Amino acid sequence: MIKFEHVGLRYGIGPEVLSDISFTLAPGSFHFLCGPSGAGKTSLMSLLYLGRRPTRGMVEAFGHNTNLLDRVALSEERRKIGVVFQDFRLLPHMSAFDNVALPLRINDVPEKKIKDHVEELLDWVGLGDSMHRLPPTLSGGQQQRIAVARAVITNPRLLLADEPTGNLDDEIGMKLMGLFEQLNKMGTTIVIATHSLQILERLPHPRLILESGHLKVFDPATSSSVEAAHVV
Repeated sequence: MIKFEHVGLRYGIGPEVLSDISFTLAPGSFHFLCGPSGAGKTSLMSLLYLGRRPTRGMVEAFGHNTNLLDRVALSEERRKIGVVFQDFRLLPHMSAFDNVALPLRINDVPEKKIKDHVEELLDWVGLGDSMHRLPPTLSGGQQQRIAVARAVITNPRLLLADEPTGNLDDEIGMKLMGLFEQLNKMGTTIVIATHSLQILERLPHPRLILESGHLKVFDPATSSSVEAAHVV
């Protein structure tokens, strides 16, 4: 589904923030992205959701070399990806319902289906009573749950989440992780950036570990660590 070959990324004329990254995400896989602050996790996520092109190397997504895609084709590929950003990126003038419904409306889904689907999902994340409120009137944790609901509403082929449980209590955080697990069992490939030791300990999925711009893979099921040049 996603393949990186000798990818490097730098900003301007500065040093590379990602160096010689090579790995493959198989369809239906589930990985955590870990590493200390400044290791390059946000930069790697931006390459994964096709928000940035690599400085060198190749990123292949859904069978296409993204280096060769124009803006229109790249936009079409992005529609297969759901993203939960750390800063939420909700539209402040739109209700929680309309924020979550937006991806469906872009895809011309009938309003009746939108209403049923959005209400069901907002109920599931505990915001059924707040669906008509504007994001600025909600807490950070509530806004985070809206962002998660918006990212998963279209059942994307690839779901990327940057610290999706960062502003949530443990109970709600694990409930959202349960949603991600369900999506994964339905075939969605998932990558979640997290610092949560509780999540890492309770959900023993393979980990993509970034250290100073270099990537390795740790599989808690086998307690083995390998360079990420190997296929994941």
